[in-house]
Amino acid sequence: MTNCAHRFELETISVTDVRGSPVSTAGFSGESVRGSLADILESSILCSMATVTPEGAPHINTANFSWTDALDVIFMSHPSALHCRNLLGNPSMAMTVFSTDQPWTGPGRGVQLFGAAGVTSGADAEEAARSYSARFAQYDGWKTGLAEDDPAQGFRFYRFRVARVKILDEVALGDAWVSVAITRS
Repeated sequence: MTNCAHRFELETISVTDVRGSPVSTAGFSGESVRGSLADILESSILCSMATVTPEGAPHINTANFSWTDALDVIFMSHPSALHCRNLLGNPSMAMTVFSTDQPWTGPGRGVQLFGAAGVTSGADAEEAARSYSARFAQYDGWKTGLAEDDPAQGFRFYRFRVARVKILDEVALGDAWVSVAITRS
């Protein structure tokens, strides 16, 4: 994600304590929230994503990810995977990004993202590939090195359009959960 040209806006910043009780938003600027969000996304290459099966059961999957300056999270997966099939019937998705190296007693950092996801095509797929390739320098060589019959030839890029984020960054934002609605410009 480039820091110079964001194509999304932070709307309705709200802050709560660990009990879910509202806390004053004084001192929480869009700049500090953006910085925290970018730092957390940059600090990890793995996410966990939750989808819903046709029967209404939760399903979770882990994937590598990149993101765009519009705060669309990009991941690559096979359309036959359960989480991808789930998205065909219900595009609603939640995602978490956090480091598993955090000490239990140390300051916590992580982000929960909520929105909708789907497979990309055309120009969207090209933009997704550029984002992914920029984050993972090995991607282009890996892709060109695949054998014709490798199941990974079927992988597609998926775009997760983030509508809302919930950030815990006790180092940068203090001991509070910061929730923000996202709009695109």
